[in-house]
Amino acid sequence: MRFTLLASLVGLGVSGSLVACGDDDANTGGGSDTSSSSQDSSSSSGVGGQSPEDLVPPEPLGGDPATACPAGYASAAPVDGDNQDFEVAGTGRRFLMIAPDATFEGPRPLLVGFNGTGETGKSFSDRAELEDFAARGFVVLAPWSDGNGTIWPVWDAMHDASDPDTNNPDLAFFDSLVACVGAHRPIDKHRIYITGHSAGGIMSNYVLQRRSSLLAGGIVASGVFSLTSPQTPAPLDPMFVIVTWGGDNDEYSGGSGGVSVPSINFVEQASIASNFYEAEPAVSQANCRGDNVGHAWLDPLNDWFVDALLDHPKGLAQKGTTVLADVPANADAACTTAPYPFMSGVVVTCPPTSTVDGCAEVCQFIGDCAVENATVGPILAPELMELGFSGPDNTSCGGCITHCEGVATTMPDAEVLDCMQTEQAAATCGPGIDGALPVIDALNTCCENRSDSPWCVDTCTVFLGSAAESFLTSCSAIVP
Repeated sequence: MRFTLLASLVGLGVSGSLVACGDDDANTGGGSDTSSSSQDSSSSSGVGGQSPEDLVPPEPLGGDPATACPAGYASAAPVDGDNQDFEVAGTGRRFLMIAPDATFEGPRPLLVGFNGTGETGKSFSDRAELEDFAARGFVVLAPWSDGNGTIWPVWDAMHDASDPDTNNPDLAFFDSLVACVGAHRPIDKHRIYITGHSAGGIMSNYVLQRRSSLLAGGIVASGVFSLTSPQTPAPLDPMFVIVTWGGDNDEYSGGSGGVSVPSINFVEQASIASNFYEAEPAVSQANCRGDNVGHAWLDPLNDWFVDALLDHPKGLAQKGTTVLADVPANADAACTTAPYPFMSGVVVTCPPTSTVDGCAEVCQFIGDCAVENATVGPILAPELMELGFSGPDNTSCGGCITHCEGVATTMPDAEVLDCMQTEQAAATCGPGIDGALPVIDALNTCCENRSDSPWCVDTCTVFLGSAAESFLTSCSAIVP
């Protein structure tokens, strides 16, 4: 299991809703009634005086419980409240269902909410006050995570190029859960949405990119986008996606799984997600920035979220036509349809020469890909300091060169540093975890089986036990 990198990223320790807190009647597919009561959840906006429900009438998802549900749920519908032993991929899974009041008629919109690190479906639902969605007519499902995942063990939502995401048990759980609930009760197939905060936001990014044919959209809250994309991305179907974060201070610090990490900030990841969805030709994107409320779900916006989602059922989220309602004055947030730009502002400029050929270039490579990276730089700050970087945000590079010169004293070191320069010439650093991978890949390539290089042994020793360990596959083999 490769949990160590992201013990910060996604240690995604859970904080509160605007305040920090700890981690912690059957329908078989028919149903001709698509009417709505006067208390329906539909929003008032639309086109040409027609409401979204006029333009996209509710229609039941349907299905046969005998084939859509696992044993135990084929004949017994999920109940309002705690549901257990929902078997998927050989494991009994658990979920909370919050059903709307019986006065809501016709097929209902559905919201599936993914919990954060150290949470359950119930605790996340409580923290994010997802009952607000049920009060507006949604069926809310809050599944429990099960510690799956090869990079961060909450949801199986992050994969690198060597770790294909096939037979994903959490995606199978989502698929089975939606199909089974839809077979038992009238779920509107045009209004199926997902959400999640922190580690749940990661899972939301993962599912949105793989189930856009089913989903009308969702809310990605303070979630990492890096490493959530399919190995072979395909254009997404029309959806409406809202990206949220708590503001400039949306941070987590602490640790998980035995790894202690410095503070990491989610602003860059929000920008990456916002710009990704904006760039998708069929996806309409909005984003909401909290007024520096920390690593939090923006619960004062819940009613606003309901209206925004219901304004965009499947097929009505036309690219470039989204108009957002005013945000409530008490929301401590601002929302826009313009993609959110972000630049780290951290710049490393190393002295151009060194007494050992390659040290200046390699330190600049590390500075470009790691120090300047707003996601990775804060996470690896102690290790970067150990390599000799110093000053505000580790932007002073001279100590790195001095450190390198003191270690790289042999012919094998010269060969390794030459290899690193070759890799550097072909590399492009960028934002997010992906943007730091060129220097990590270079270390894996150049230090493979190089126990004869004191520079490799020293650099690997610095990073082993850090958040980068799981990505440095060559290091464990050469460090005594």
